[in-house]
Amino acid sequence: MKEITLRQLEYFLAVAELGSISAAARRCHVSAGGISLALNELEAGLGVQLMLRRKAKGAVLTAAGRWVAEQARSIVRDTKELQYGAQMLQGRLVGPLNIGCFSTLSPWLLPRIVEHFSLNHPDVDVDLVEGPSDHLQRLLHRGEIDVCLMYSKHVETDLEYRIITPVRLQVLLSADHPLAGLDEVSLNDLRDEPAVLLGLRPARDLAETVLRSAGFEPWIKWRSTNVETIRSIVARGLAYSVLMGRPLGDRTYEGLPVAYRRIKDDLPANSVIIAHPRGSSPSAKVQTLIDYCRGEFGSTRAPGLSD
Repeated sequence: MKEITLRQLEYFLAVAELGSISAAARRCHVSAGGISLALNELEAGLGVQLMLRRKAKGAVLTAAGRWVAEQARSIVRDTKELQYGAQMLQGRLVGPLNIGCFSTLSPWLLPRIVEHFSLNHPDVDVDLVEGPSDHLQRLLHRGEIDVCLMYSKHVETDLEYRIITPVRLQVLLSADHPLAGLDEVSLNDLRDEPAVLLGLRPARDLAETVLRSAGFEPWIKWRSTNVETIRSIVARGLAYSVLMGRPLGDRTYEGLPVAYRRIKDDLPANSVIIAHPRGSSPSAKVQTLIDYCRGEFGSTRAPGLSD
């Protein structure tokens, strides 16, 4: 039996994932001929056909190929962990760190996190995944991300989390709205006005629940997954909104002013959290991230975000 190499397995997995030898060649920075040669040698070494290769139709795994791909992923992953472990014995943080973050929190948190690891732990390969909290929680349980930054009120699955900083919803009004002159606004005073709300779940459902708890059915005229779009609609006097976070400057991309006001009503407690699956022990990289976030984004260090 011919010797099987780690490089052959890596090339095979690239083709299996991308479905194309040419695409795998671009990812691996080798020629398509080099990928094909590695696949031929791997198939000869194992004595089975791993994939069907057809011109203009890409590459499709056989039943044997699917089984080998599963084993190969474990081998490649374990080999990398061995390399990372050896480096960590020398006191270095190394390897991938996959961070999920609720979309609206990303501008507040991710740039500083990326800067911190780039400057202090350059051997950590930080990968960022942004999206709705429900999607991120599914990725977390599938092991596709290591941690998730989101709001505590968004937790729907069995997670352990650490609180980073408390937060509170605010009313967003146009600068010339009659209620903009108040320090605090009662939600009931907005019952007859149109609202534009964040369309990302579960934030969407939570905002509606808060408004209904004030004793009225909100008139939701628009939804958007983009906070800046919401701010621009509000700035034009077309609607109000309820949002977390307050960017510095209180102006939209167009330069129009908006007014953030504290909500007078009692609201459910909420916090920015960093979460990982219950029962899992945080790695050194994850613990470093947790410690950094709690120190950097605590209530006195996160203007515009914290309560």
